[in-house]
Amino acid sequence: MRCKSGPLHGTPAEHRAPVGSSAVTLTTDWLAALDGTNALDAAIRYSLHGFELEVDSSDAAGISFEDADQVRSFVSYPQKRNFEGRFWLSSTDEHVPFESFWERAFLATLDRTGTARSVIAQPMWIDWRSTRRSHAPDYFVRRDDGSALLVDVRERSRIKPLDAAKFELTRRLAAALGWDYLVFDSLPGATQENLRFLLRYRDPIWLDGIDLTKLPSNGSMSLGALVRTLGDATHSARGAAYALVWLNRARADLGRPLSMASTVHFGSER
Repeated sequence: MRCKSGPLHGTPAEHRAPVGSSAVTLTTDWLAALDGTNALDAAIRYSLHGFELEVDSSDAAGISFEDADQVRSFVSYPQKRNFEGRFWLSSTDEHVPFESFWERAFLATLDRTGTARSVIAQPMWIDWRSTRRSHAPDYFVRRDDGSALLVDVRERSRIKPLDAAKFELTRRLAAALGWDYLVFDSLPGATQENLRFLLRYRDPIWLDGIDLTKLPSNGSMSLGALVRTLGDATHSARGAAYALVWLNRARADLGRPLSMASTVHFGSER
């Protein structure tokens, strides 16, 4: 591990002047060279409690990136089209930055799984030496079981060949370190709209007065029937029903617009 004096938020390697005539600069050359690239031949730069550090990628598996600082600040400019903010994860009780609707959708999807212990945005720079390319993955997730997940978020229609090459190198590096890797690039149908609607029902207060042990152990019913079943909810039977959908205790097809006619499933039946 080495402390670095250079700025962690500075110019990534791919934008620095190439050294030597063999530097890969064109997308076509980059893709052609991918299969011959050692994904572990890289340095990883990160920041911990304000100290800028660097390790060889082969030593990165033991780093607690869930405690790291964000290495790349979101850039703001007039008429910027991206929507950014901070998302509160009910599963970890922490606010995590996002800079697009897609990143917020990923965080909402992750929150529903209830498996995350900590989530860090832009946790590191990966600098591949042989290709002089750099990449800052969007999120590092430490799960409750101690496993790690590295995530890139990009709408599929916006993934260019150079992006795809970087994502593939990142996947290979993550696999070598024993991490999972995800490119969050699509959501079916109305899923994103349904997730945005369900966010208001994350608060456990909606389930006050509900005995979860009395929920059906299997079977299906309409969402409206579930609301009637939850008539004794302290605050709102409808709110309690949506909270159960959020928690996936009542499973619904979020690819279709939610309504009282939507079918929800319990147990293993689908």
